[in-house]
Amino acid sequence: MRHITFTEARTNFANILNQVSDDADTVVITRRGSRDVVMLDADEYSSMVETLYLFSNPANAAHIEASLAQLDSGDTVEIDV
Repeated sequence: MRHITFTEARTNFANILNQVSDDADTVVITRRGSRDVVMLDADEYSSMVETLYLFSNPANAAHIEASLAQLDSGDTVEIDV
C-alpha cells in the first residue's frame, strides 16, 4: 500500500490508475485538512465486499472457518463431476 499526496495523485492520475488496475496496488491519497481516500481496483473492492458479506453472518463465518480448517488439515474428499 502506497501513500501519496493529493497533488501527486492529480499530477500522475492516469499512471496511478494504471498501477492500481494492472498491479492490484492500493494507494492511499492523503489530503491536508481532509480525510484520506483509498484507491483500489474494482475487482479487489468487490472481493472485499463479498468477503465482508459472507463473514457478517456468524453461522456462515463459523462454517467457512471450519471448512478452511478441514482444508488445512487435509481432511478433504475428492469428487468427480
